[in-house]
Amino acid sequence: MEEYLFYVTISCLTIASPGPGVLLTLTNSLTYGLKNALPGILGVTLGMGGISIIAASSVGAIISSSAWMMNVVKLMGAAYLIYLGLKLLRSKPKLQNNLNEITHSEYTPSVIARFRQGFFISMLNPKPIVFFMALFPQFIKADQPFVPQFTLLASTFCALVCLIHFTYGYIATSARQKVSLGRGFLIVNRIGGVVFICFSAALIFSINFSLMIESV
Repeated sequence: MEEYLFYVTISCLTIASPGPGVLLTLTNSLTYGLKNALPGILGVTLGMGGISIIAASSVGAIISSSAWMMNVVKLMGAAYLIYLGLKLLRSKPKLQNNLNEITHSEYTPSVIARFRQGFFISMLNPKPIVFFMALFPQFIKADQPFVPQFTLLASTFCALVCLIHFTYGYIATSARQKVSLGRGFLIVNRIGGVVFICFSAALIFSINFSLMIESV
């Protein structure tokens, strides 16, 4: 039980730390409200579940042990973050004449689009793969069946992702009431777009391009 609680503590600290997924949840909650941010939160959660399965398989071992493959994942993740960043920078809310509500049909992305954003942000982030590869072995007992232990650890992590992101979303939605419409949403989107691009730049700077060229 003590080991499990330690795992929960480490997982909570990892999930709550600032990253692309957290930023997406905060941006969606501030812009569209908690209800409309839920598809993105679900996408992030299921994406993390997919990453945990990959990390527990031979594919995860190959990716984490191959610098070239890790660079490819980083490059794909950076490209997607740039796409999201530019999309936020270019977005403009269309307001009603009374300036009290946003025309969601023309401004809010579809449920599928919001889910897809959250899912791919998780799946194209190389850090969770390394995290799972490093963390899981520490809490897996070799003398006990692997599948039940993996299921418990992975499902716990996904549940914590959903809970913590929901909490972030709730707090952001509460603060949303204090953000003026129009210009306030533009500022939120601009900040979010710039931070996404900064995350992508950090990924790109961590890529060893010389190694990728030599491997081709």
